[in-house]
Amino acid sequence: MTALLDASGITKAFAGVRAINEVSVMVDRGERVGLIGPNGAGKTTLFNCILGVIRPDAGRVVLDGNDISSLAVHERARLGIGRTFQRIELFLETTVRDHLLVAERVRQGHGSVWRDLLGRGRPSRDELAATDRMLELLGLVTLADEPIEQLSLGQGRLVEVARALMTRPSLLLLDEPSSGLDGSETTDLAATLRAVQSESGFAMLLVEHDVELVSTFTDRCYVLDFGKLIAAGPTAATLADPHVRAAYFGTTPEAS
Repeated sequence: MTALLDASGITKAFAGVRAINEVSVMVDRGERVGLIGPNGAGKTTLFNCILGVIRPDAGRVVLDGNDISSLAVHERARLGIGRTFQRIELFLETTVRDHLLVAERVRQGHGSVWRDLLGRGRPSRDELAATDRMLELLGLVTLADEPIEQLSLGQGRLVEVARALMTRPSLLLLDEPSSGLDGSETTDLAATLRAVQSESGFAMLLVEHDVELVSTFTDRCYVLDFGKLIAAGPTAATLADPHVRAAYFGTTPEAS
């Protein structure tokens, strides 16, 4: 069976320095896959190459059997890639429901985003039904009409996830979803993501520094160090690899 995501031989240099060097990752349908490594390992660069934010110098990105290497970010999104951000990207002076309505309009490819943000676009019955379903799925019904600025960080993360899922992605890219959350909020977020994935069947690829979250949440993981892939495989075995522990935890292979 063809992998959902097959990013192969991805290479990107900045000012002659290779941020990532011939890195390949695959994600199957319905999988949860982690991408970890120390600061400066190239995780964000690889993520952005997959998303289309930057173009790699070499390699290609294939989604569901289709080469999307030449496509723009919005074109990749319409083919099934959703994403969340390390720093929450939400609009002030809008409600939770507003964010989901805007995402639904973007998915449909019509309507003015700015008109919606200014409250001048009257949503259709179908749009309201779609947003209500997502609010229920993410446990956000009671917060639907709350201003974004009144939400906790954990609630804001859920809104970002809900907005990304409004595009009905087959692959959701999560950029450090636990950033800024405490242990309890991280546990709740992981539980919600599992439940929603079980309902909708999308796959996930997450860049994450929280090793505990990666170890309990992902099926497999990839490890980058200095732009190179140093390990890949089932999460528990990969995290126990002596070279991974040396790169990520500062231990030596001999001591692990």
